[in-house]
Amino acid sequence: DGLGDFIFSRTRDAMLDRIKALPKGSWSNELVTDGYDEPVKLAATVSVRDDHVEVDFTGTDPMSRWGINCPIIYSKAYACYALKCVVAPDIPNNAASLAFFTVSSPVNILNAVRPAPVALRHIFGHMVPDLVLGAISQALPGKILSEGAGALWNIHISARPVAGGSGRRAEVLMFNSGGMGARPELDGLSATAFPSGVHTMPIEATEHTGPIVIWRKELRPNSGGDGEFRGGLG
Repeated sequence: DGLGDFIFSRTRDAMLDRIKALPKGSWSNELVTDGYDEPVKLAATVSVRDDHVEVDFTGTDPMSRWGINCPIIYSKAYACYALKCVVAPDIPNNAASLAFFTVSSPVNILNAVRPAPVALRHIFGHMVPDLVLGAISQALPGKILSEGAGALWNIHISARPVAGGSGRRAEVLMFNSGGMGARPELDGLSATAFPSGVHTMPIEATEHTGPIVIWRKELRPNSGGDGEFRGGLG
């Protein structure tokens, strides 16, 4: 208990120092991205106070009838992740460090309530860090990672047997990543999943797992955009 109290105390002091050093105010950002059958707007306002940081998803589009909704706990986790990357990436994650972040939202696609379907919550949940970073970047120009590819781009292949009773069914799920956004003084990382951290699958593993042959896998030239520091290639 004594060690835990010491860690929490040091963490609280360090986090408070970092937050006090930030510019104070509120900044908003919006992302419009593909939905299931129509575009979806995600909105966030980040407010830096004297002793904490608030994120509010007011202005985000309503819940969808499809399973692309996010429960607030999922949206909160990715919002806190983005803030932690900016405010104190070197301070350990624990209850004391995360207590300085509050996330609120009316009912919408980032705060879905029962019985809204949420099976594909990651699609918009993975957009939340870029949404939050886009807001706080206005307070810290030139110091924040640019918007990247966001959600993973996956292929799900379902193979049915053609050899009657001797044939086998196969299900193959391939994870693929676009590029990360440009960094303040470096190009973005190519074919790197952010914020999920999921690794792109090697073609050897994919071919070994299922009845599939991949003819070519390569980075797409010039897909990272322009600028002094470009985004990563997809």
